[in-house]
Parts: sequence; structure tokens; C-alpha cells
Amino acid sequence: MDSSGVSPGLLHIKLLTLVLMLCFSLLCGFSPVCVMMRRATRFSSDPGSRHRVLSLASCLACGVFLASCLLELLPDFLNHMRDTFSRLHITLHYPLSEFILAMGFLLVFVVEQMLLAFREQTSDVSLEKQALVDPHRSRSSLSSCAVDAGLRVFLLLLCVCVRAFLEGVSVGCQRERLLETCVTLLLHKALVAFSLAVRLTHQALRRTLVAGALLLFSVSCPAGIGTALALEGLMDGPQVQLVRCAVEGLTAGIFINVCVLESVWQESGSHRIHKVAFLLTGFALVTAVLFSKV
Repeated sequence: MDSSGVSPGLLHIKLLTLVLMLCFSLLCGFSPVCVMMRRATRFSSDPGSRHRVLSLASCLACGVFLASCLLELLPDFLNHMRDTFSRLHITLHYPLSEFILAMGFLLVFVVEQMLLAFREQTSDVSLEKQALVDPHRSRSSLSSCAVDAGLRVFLLLLCVCVRAFLEGVSVGCQRERLLETCVTLLLHKALVAFSLAVRLTHQALRRTLVAGALLLFSVSCPAGIGTALALEGLMDGPQVQLVRCAVEGLTAGIFINVCVLESVWQESGSHRIHKVAFLLTGFALVTAVLFSKV
């Protein structure tokens, strides 16, 4: 055992997980993007088919994000809040956890309404929003919800990156059942990377932005692992845990708003049965991965 208290075997597993996490996330993230690029010529003659494929794949991603939010992020946040205040010997008589969730949820609503109100006053299309969107996309779709879509894509990317970083920190600090946790995390992050790529592609963002977003997500979890290894012993302090709980709560509230209220319901329309089936499939995939922890 080294001076930091971590055995060489555990250290090797963590370093291997760091490398595999980066490779798996990049592979699963860029795979759907490359497939859509190769089939772009085929879909150009039939835009309806491309839209249907992206819509069904987006529903699959919605199921993955929905399960990740309700079955992983939210329970982990509540457990961390309870454990942290228990360690500090503090008894809460106020629903602080729920309050933090509500603040994250309302933050999205307030910012979104402020942007929409500003847009209505100026009645001008932002040049930055036009730069974010693929120039081949139709103007009718641009005018529908450019501000809404841009904000929610950014918040979705923020949530998954913050969550991946915190999970990496947990792996870096963990010493028991490390191998099982790493395998589960690899599978889960692969699903999230694939779903994020699908969502970004469905929003018709520029390829450079999609690549940058996927790269940022791919390095988030390894960065968390590296941070925990570099700051071994400092991540378990009560102040750090309180900050982590606050960040997890705000992230969970934002994720609920972005995923549950927007990602799920915006896919309603034609082909309802197929969309529901793909959404449930994505939900089931994450459920199966999380069940392996038991």
C-alpha cells in the first residue's frame, strides 16, 4: 500500500477505468454521428426517412436520460444529502433537498422565460443562434424555438458533464466493490454518450459543436477520477460534501426540467406507438445496467 493509503491494485483499476472511460465514451459518442454522416447522401433524397430515424433514436435517448435522472441522479442526491447531514450530526426540519431540486427546476424556467421575453421585445433573430444551427436546416424550423432549443441543449450537456465528473470523483475515492462499480459505470456512460450524440444530431447542430460537446463529455468522468486521485483524502471533507450535494441537487432539478418536461413530450406526434416503444427501450437499458449494481 502506498503513502496515500491506496493499494497498487486499486490504483491500477482506477487508472484503467480512466482510460477505458475515455475510449468508450468517444467510441459510443462518435459512432452515431459517423453513421449519420455516411448515410447523409442516402437520406438527402428522402428527408422524411431521416427525420423518422432521428426521431425514433431521439426517443431512445429520452428513455436513457429519463432513467438516468429518476433512477440514478435523484436517488444518489437524496442519499448523499442524508449521509452528509448525518455525518455532521445535523437534523433538518425543512425539506432542504426538495428545495434545492426546486431551485434547479425553476432556474431553467426563469432563464428560459427571460430569453423568450427578450426575443419578443427585440423581434430579431440572434446571429449567435443562427451560427449554432446547421445552415441546411429550414427557416421554418429555425423560427420555431431557436432560443428554447439552444438553451436546453446547453443545459443537457452541462448536466451530463457535471454528473459524469461527480461519478468520476466517486470512483476515484471508492475502495470497495471497485471493479463492479467501474464495469457498471462504463456501460452507463456508453449509453449516455450514445444518447447525447443522438440528441445533438437531432438538433441539427454544426459538426464542430457536436464533436466538441462529445469530447467534453468524454473527458468529464476521467477528469473526475484524476481529480479524486490527485486530491486523495481531501474529497471526504464535510465542506466538500456539502458543495457536492448542492451541485447534485441543482443538476438534478435542471435535468428533471430538461429531460422529463421537454425531451419526453416534444416527441409526441406521429408514430406514437413506435416512439413510446423506443423510449421504454432506452429506459429499460439503463434499468438493466443499474440493476447490475445490486
